[in-house]
Amino acid sequence: MPNLVRIITLSLVLLLLFLAAALGAQSWLQQQHARLQTQAIAAKQRQLAAALELTRTQADLFSPDQLHLIGRMIDAEIVRVGDAAPVSTPAGYIGFIHTVPGTPSAQNFRVQFETPHLARLSLLHGRTWVFLLIMALALMLVFVSADLFLTRRLGHADTRTPWSAAKADMTSLEQLARTSIAQDSALADERSNRLRIEKDLSMHQQLQNQALEEKIRLGRDLHDGVIQSLYAVGLTIEAVRPLLTRDVAKAEQRLKDCLVSLNRTIRKVRDYITGLSPETLRRMSFADAVRLFLDELRATREVILDMVVDEDAAVALTTEQTTEALQVTHEAISNALRHGQARTITVRLHKGENEIGLLVRDDGAGFDSEKLASDGHGLTNMQARAAGAGATLRIDSQPGSGTRIVMTFPVTSIA
Repeated sequence: MPNLVRIITLSLVLLLLFLAAALGAQSWLQQQHARLQTQAIAAKQRQLAAALELTRTQADLFSPDQLHLIGRMIDAEIVRVGDAAPVSTPAGYIGFIHTVPGTPSAQNFRVQFETPHLARLSLLHGRTWVFLLIMALALMLVFVSADLFLTRRLGHADTRTPWSAAKADMTSLEQLARTSIAQDSALADERSNRLRIEKDLSMHQQLQNQALEEKIRLGRDLHDGVIQSLYAVGLTIEAVRPLLTRDVAKAEQRLKDCLVSLNRTIRKVRDYITGLSPETLRRMSFADAVRLFLDELRATREVILDMVVDEDAAVALTTEQTTEALQVTHEAISNALRHGQARTITVRLHKGENEIGLLVRDDGAGFDSEKLASDGHGLTNMQARAAGAGATLRIDSQPGSGTRIVMTFPVTSIA
């Protein structure tokens, strides 16, 4: 009987230890599962914000086709919901509601996407631990019941010597110890695998975010560079048409100029493909780059360029700031010629005590800056480039009064 008491006591102690370890592992796995879901939702919200920035200039942001396009970009399902629409997320998916500022609640989005594999793995591990706990408890009850039954049947017929009984007890303890060590080793391996998978998932999400940011940057650069050059070539070709019957020689010269511009644009596209697009601007002075922009965009129109560039200010700008300042100037000149039909363009770059200022002003038709603040890539790209270079941008324009653009760089931020 004392042997039975010792076995039952030892079994209960080991069961309690296993129970404590299992409950601790279950709680930890649930916390990891919740944390991974939170991280996955946060990452998907960042991807959604970047995708909305890329497509926010489309005509109808809330159309089913546009929502489907955004969903494909971030690998999620996006639907528009109303005030009373319940959030119904299928099994294996997680989701959230994205509120669009300044719009009715009916324009809110429901974003749902597949639960990350690591989160599903954590949930499966938690369920496995619960199952193992139940099995261990059941086996313990069966073991104790069988031991009691055999003890009652045999009574005092046990002919084993004290040494044999002690040896059997030690064998049982050794087996239990080996089982516990094996379970601890398996749990340690599982944790190591989970941490490795978590790192891989984090790296994958970072690569997705970088790819989306690079796509936005490439679209901005193509709009400010290649598209403007192609537009200038189109204006030149259109101006050649009336010359074909009046002055063939002049028409041929204009067509040759178009061919030169097209070849230059082709080289720009190749530079974008190889990642070398800013190199041409970096090799030129600020004033020469502005003159090149005007020559490309003026087509056949007579335009006066009033430019004063402080060389100290140009030298003080970093390479990145110079590139962004030239791109903003390029966009401003293109808008002045294309939309404003400007005849005079003024460019100033000067250095003050605490800042470096860039001014681009024209005498064109102007526009309502508040009405057009959210339309078209041009103004949005200007603001994005200024923010990326650590500068502030102010655009002042009224219909019939031309346009004035001021970009300011703080001197303290310049290396």
